[in-house]
Amino acid sequence: MVQAVNLLVGEKGDADAVREGAAAAVVEGEFRLAGEVARRVGELFRETGLEFDGETVIIRRELTSAGRSRASVNQSPATLAVLKRLGDALADLHGQHEHQSLLRPEAGLMTLDRLAGLEAERARYGEALAAWREAAAGLERLEGSLATFTERSDYLRHAARELDEARLVEGEAERLEGESARLAHADRLRVLAGEALARLALGESPAADALAAAEHALTQAAGLDPTLEETVPMLREARIAATETARALEAYVAGLEADPEALESIEARRELIARLTRKYRRDVPALIAWRAQIEQELAVGDDAGAALEQARARVTAAQRALRATGEALSRRRAAAAAEWGPRVTKELRPLGLAQARIEFAVSQAEGHDARPAAHGLDQVALRFTANPGESPRVLQKIASGGELSRVMLALKSVLQEQDRVDLLLFDEVDSGIGGAVAHAVGERLRRLSRHRQIVCVTHLPMIAALATHHLRVTKQVSGGRTVARVDPVEGEARVAELARMLAGERATETTRRQARELLGGRPVPTSEP
Repeated sequence: MVQAVNLLVGEKGDADAVREGAAAAVVEGEFRLAGEVARRVGELFRETGLEFDGETVIIRRELTSAGRSRASVNQSPATLAVLKRLGDALADLHGQHEHQSLLRPEAGLMTLDRLAGLEAERARYGEALAAWREAAAGLERLEGSLATFTERSDYLRHAARELDEARLVEGEAERLEGESARLAHADRLRVLAGEALARLALGESPAADALAAAEHALTQAAGLDPTLEETVPMLREARIAATETARALEAYVAGLEADPEALESIEARRELIARLTRKYRRDVPALIAWRAQIEQELAVGDDAGAALEQARARVTAAQRALRATGEALSRRRAAAAAEWGPRVTKELRPLGLAQARIEFAVSQAEGHDARPAAHGLDQVALRFTANPGESPRVLQKIASGGELSRVMLALKSVLQEQDRVDLLLFDEVDSGIGGAVAHAVGERLRRLSRHRQIVCVTHLPMIAALATHHLRVTKQVSGGRTVARVDPVEGEARVAELARMLAGERATETTRRQARELLGGRPVPTSEP
């Protein structure tokens, strides 16, 4: 049951949960909401675009044997992140070993912040911490860059001089390539162009003269036969094109001379460009852009003092803001510790710890100046004493397992006053306790159930007897397969089940009488909750 609810509220699924031979495991839960919880869930639904009628939430989770997971909320697909946020508003699960989380070093601080509702203050501190870390990292990068600037500046200045002397122009390499080819083949080009010119205008029967004679004849023919008129313009265009081509070739041949010096100059320029692109591993456009970047880098390096001063000023301002935000958070924690220590202590009394006391001890974290922590400038210790006259000491060092369970239940009680989650699921919160203490825990759970729905998994009859409704979880073998069942227990069956919990399978009239005494003569409901 606990695993199923965990899946509904966004916990990671395990393919081992799927029955052998089955394709998938499916869990579906229906939550009926009202009041503040319905309002909070409604805000989440509007934010995520899910449908909500203001009352009912149906969550479906499917886990395949291949380990894939699908989830839907009110028949719309949902991510695990959405399920987790929704689960925070719908249900609070307390596992049978959760009290051991109180043994963690950060337990006091996390608990106090949650009790006092300091999420916004912690978020502001986190933003200030991120700003300080960014400023410090920027200063570190600048200092590292400037440490090698002297050596690098010589390289940059040499590169700048070379690029300035080269006066690179985009597209120049392609233009020089064409000029080089023309000069290198000047003699051959003169022969070929001259031959073409001779055939067009300078030979014994130049093409231009032949085209002119043809045009004259065709013009006369068109005067006799109008159907030839449309061919005359085409022939005229051919004659004009031949004449213009001849003039262009004549000019080309006249200007085409072998110029070894010009060719040498072009080749030298091409070699310079090729050498620069090889040396700096950039093409011409990139070299031109890099020259501007060199200018900026040299300017920053040359003005290192001012740059360092600005970077250090940013770090100082960020550190000052971080300190102010951290001290404000510390003041809130100190005030919260004074308020919530007595309130949690009060919750311990009905749990069989009438003389116990718990307090939140707030102190400065070690090394907080040099290494600000993500949670603030403080460390918070949970201190506890179960006996009058004894000073509270660190909870982790003196509390027994049963005491830890009851401290956790007390914290859950006051936290629920803050969180207003309507469904609380306790999985064997009675671990390590028994007798009168277990009865006291059951009474506290019953009081909580007046305002919230409580689901409690227990093996202790004195706790089970205080519940309004009972469900029995059993495993049976059917067709060679194990089947788990959850059945309501009503009427006299409650007496029998409690007697079995008291004495095992050999329940006697004595244990039945004890079971009735545990029930206390309270009316036994006979309908489902």
